[in-house]
Amino acid sequence: MLSLDFFPTGIYNNNYTYTQGGVMFSPAFYIESFQNTKKVLTNQIFKDATLNKAAHAYIDAQTKFALMLTDNAVELAKYSVDSLSKVMFPKNGDAAAPYKVEPKQ
Repeated sequence: MLSLDFFPTGIYNNNYTYTQGGVMFSPAFYIESFQNTKKVLTNQIFKDATLNKAAHAYIDAQTKFALMLTDNAVELAKYSVDSLSKVMFPKNGDAAAPYKVEPKQ
């Protein structure tokens, strides 16, 4: 896992980007980068504080939803690969394989 401790303080240590466990090149990193870009654009478009606050709340809700979807997809993929690997490569004593391989004599 990539450690961000070697970066100077304040450059990559903002609490928003890495609080979700997002490391560079992970799905969370790209989602949060895109959502932060949308926030910067809304700051430029909406000068009214009330509209800007509403836009940021909407973007935050989108971010939470997208992170939830990616977390679910990653967990489902991990479970699927683990289940498949148990069937394809059973360990000694596992009854996961639907067939029995007899040792050659």
